[in-house]
Amino acid sequence: MALSDVAHQKASTGVLAKLPADWLPIALVVGDAVVAAISVPFGYWVKYNNAVQALPFQPYLAAIPVVVVIYLLAMAITGQYRSWRGRTLIDQLFAAYAGIGLAAVLIFAAIELGNLGASYSRLTIVPAVALAAVLMTAERYLLRQFETRLRRRGIGTERVLMVGTGEGSELLIRRMSMFPQYGFHVVGVATDELTASSYLDVPVVGRVGDLPSLVTQYGVDQVFLALPASQRERLLHLIKLCEDAKLEFKIVPDLLEIMSTRVDANAIDGLPLVGIRRSQLRGWTAAVKRATDIVVASVMLAIFSPVLLVAAILIKVTMPGPILFRQERIGKNRRPFVIYKFRSMIPDAESKTGPVVAKPGDDRVTPLGRFLRRSSIDELPQLFNVLKGDMSLVGPRPQPTFFDERYSGEVPRYLERSQVRPGLTGWAEVNDLRGAAPIHDRTMYDVYYIEHWSLALDLKCIVLTGLRLFTQHHAY
Repeated sequence: MALSDVAHQKASTGVLAKLPADWLPIALVVGDAVVAAISVPFGYWVKYNNAVQALPFQPYLAAIPVVVVIYLLAMAITGQYRSWRGRTLIDQLFAAYAGIGLAAVLIFAAIELGNLGASYSRLTIVPAVALAAVLMTAERYLLRQFETRLRRRGIGTERVLMVGTGEGSELLIRRMSMFPQYGFHVVGVATDELTASSYLDVPVVGRVGDLPSLVTQYGVDQVFLALPASQRERLLHLIKLCEDAKLEFKIVPDLLEIMSTRVDANAIDGLPLVGIRRSQLRGWTAAVKRATDIVVASVMLAIFSPVLLVAAILIKVTMPGPILFRQERIGKNRRPFVIYKFRSMIPDAESKTGPVVAKPGDDRVTPLGRFLRRSSIDELPQLFNVLKGDMSLVGPRPQPTFFDERYSGEVPRYLERSQVRPGLTGWAEVNDLRGAAPIHDRTMYDVYYIEHWSLALDLKCIVLTGLRLFTQHHAY
């Protein structure tokens, strides 16, 4: 790189590094205000562009400040101007659409309550709101991409010290490393249990008792306390240290302990009650999910039929052997079924190795198969499994019989996955836990899905699956 390029890069980084910490909410407020202002004349133009008679445009110009205030108020109510840290794009967009819908209702109510129908056409609201939804979606996507680029360069990230090791800290470190756009950088681990110099590629910088000096030495912004519940007194001591130093901290729960207990808390008139969390997919909710599966799978088969045809032809031309790969998997209520996939490996791929999970650079995967797996096109024949009732669009991914029998005795709560139909995609997969990802982590996400199911969560999984096709790390 030329010296001038290096100097330019340093200068640009220096300028970006001077951005105020709260620049994103400010940018959103300004952007939303501009979009809201533009939407008013746009709605008027769509309604009266070719009309012979039109209402005067002056009242619409006068209404722009009111519309802007309504939009900003509605978006603030739905939490659009709070920190994005740790939130997915789809979560932000769902909240934004709720805010846009609220703004539309408030604008309509203002026209009705003010008896302003003679000056404003209600039909102008529809194109105005549609434009606002499109532009605000693009605005949030572009701002998020910009913010992600900054955080990948270390700008705007928070330096985190992980105190303690275990299931919770292990999963959290992997997630923060996998998604730097969340803005957390683990600078070190403090632990008394390890003698190694690193933990999950993060340096071990000292012991738990060294917390005050480590915070100063490494410029820590947040402390994540991941001590087991058995060290309650020590945890309370560390919390007091953080509070005295006015240092932000988070307590990382013992995820393995949470997994093995199915406690659900509730209250009646302030009296706490403790029960057991149950699957949400029972009775009419299961019927609604099944009906949705049939309709959506039928539509998807119609849409993707050209892709299915082209993939089948390419497999037949480039690889000897059958087009489809068939394998026994374990489904709902532990009933076995045959799953369909486009074949992506050489014939008899497991004849020498036996059943093993594909890994990076796996020489059993063909060049075409690598593309099919990376793009998830190899999974599309499972839409027929969905129509047959063996699978659902969203649910825990089905495991081969060999692995299922092994995991059943090793992984806590693994058997609960069979309470529902396995899915074409799942909550674990959209969180980038697929392929060679640890089955313990995947099971935690699958059980969460079963206990918190809703149609909105299914929709979220389907949308995120499309987005994850470009960012997933474990599709080999």
